[in-house]
Amino acid sequence: MRRFALTLNLTRDCNLACPYCYAGDKVAEAISFETAMAGVELALSARPQLLDVAFFGGEPLLEWDLLMRLVEAIEARVALVEPPCRVRFTTTTNATQLTSERIDALVAHDFEIAVSLDGVRAAQDINRPTRGGGSSFEASLRGLKLALGRIKKVTVISVLTPQSAPMMAEGVRFLFEQGARRISLNPNFYATWSEADKAALTAEHQAAADFYVERFEAGEPFYLDFIESKVITRLKGGYACGDRCDFGANEVAVAPSGRLYPCERLIGDDTGELSIGHVHEGGFDELARLKLLAEKGNHDPDCESCALKDRCMSWCGCVNYASTGRINQPGDFLCFYEQLCIHTADSAATRLWVARNPAFLKRFYGLDLGRS
Repeated sequence: MRRFALTLNLTRDCNLACPYCYAGDKVAEAISFETAMAGVELALSARPQLLDVAFFGGEPLLEWDLLMRLVEAIEARVALVEPPCRVRFTTTTNATQLTSERIDALVAHDFEIAVSLDGVRAAQDINRPTRGGGSSFEASLRGLKLALGRIKKVTVISVLTPQSAPMMAEGVRFLFEQGARRISLNPNFYATWSEADKAALTAEHQAAADFYVERFEAGEPFYLDFIESKVITRLKGGYACGDRCDFGANEVAVAPSGRLYPCERLIGDDTGELSIGHVHEGGFDELARLKLLAEKGNHDPDCESCALKDRCMSWCGCVNYASTGRINQPGDFLCFYEQLCIHTADSAATRLWVARNPAFLKRFYGLDLGRS
């Protein structure tokens, strides 16, 4: 299926002041309706069968009226496309702006959402204070609880920093207890991780893996990204081409200025450094785009001899750029972290495989031991 992933960066503004934020300075700059729809037209020119539209920021729900206006306009536009195209909507939000009425609207348009909440209160207070320096914990948790059970797919994203990493496993348990069944852990690749920080991260990943196994054994399986993604790469023999982002090819982000970027994580202060075009100035800058496509991936020769290279995310241009300033050069911390995830996931999977855990076998092998 031909797919195009379009991210519309609705605003550079946010009501939180996360110190690890890669979205640049918070300014009250919103994308115009015309600029966003020009991005949609650019995406549709690729003649996709599936158009994934993600609303991002800043905090995208600060521009709620614009978001809903765009959703309705995009649905109407896609309905006219030949050959037929299906649209799918997602948004990433800190959840502080969610209300029951807004949940109704998101459900009506079949949204999937990602909620940024960094686990227990102490971790959230360290990582995600409000612009005024207060706690966002209660507001984000309230929004998450409104979403869970009503929106078909809710993923909680918790960012790991050296300061919050010692609370990671506790955070996973807490989020599970709140009803979250899809949890994604994203380390801050801009941070400096000491050897002590890495040791804490290792212990916390093992504790989280123990909880994952425990829940499977109790018949309450859930999705924990660093385990499940690596189990899948083991079963498939590595990342397939379709598992990797299309980074500037069939995936593009539109900044409020109209500049095009290969990924929303690279917009930052929107200086244009990694821009590959402009929606109002001819669309893609093909020379810049082709240069980027030629450069992306992992060009580090030291990785070629690594037995884990096919299961490693060293191909991710955004992570590489955060680590080394180059989209094709992975950093030392990424190497450490990918090895940690692979070894911890393999250990957890082996425990569940040896025990012939029914939930594990059904999820990863399609085996239903309850049927004769």
